[in-house]
Amino acid sequence: MTPANDLVPPRIIKILREHFSTDAIVDVSRSGVRDNLHVLVVSGALDKMTEKQKQEHLWGLLEDAVEKGLLTQDDLGRISLVLPVSVEELRR
Repeated sequence: MTPANDLVPPRIIKILREHFSTDAIVDVSRSGVRDNLHVLVVSGALDKMTEKQKQEHLWGLLEDAVEKGLLTQDDLGRISLVLPVSVEELRR
């Protein structure tokens, strides 16, 4: 699949944007390996969470999207990295 017609990244962004404030940064980019994707979320909503909690939260949102039919298991399998960053982390 070529990047120009890949609809998965915009779908992931839309799904995650629905769960974070408008000032959150949500980015999905190609990893450079096959058609794998990297997901970045920077949000104050992630403040006070441990790394494990942040990972579980984001993966949970993505898995819920599969259950709702918004993403497929294949779409989810393309994600090779989820990077949740709290605003507190950026201030350190």
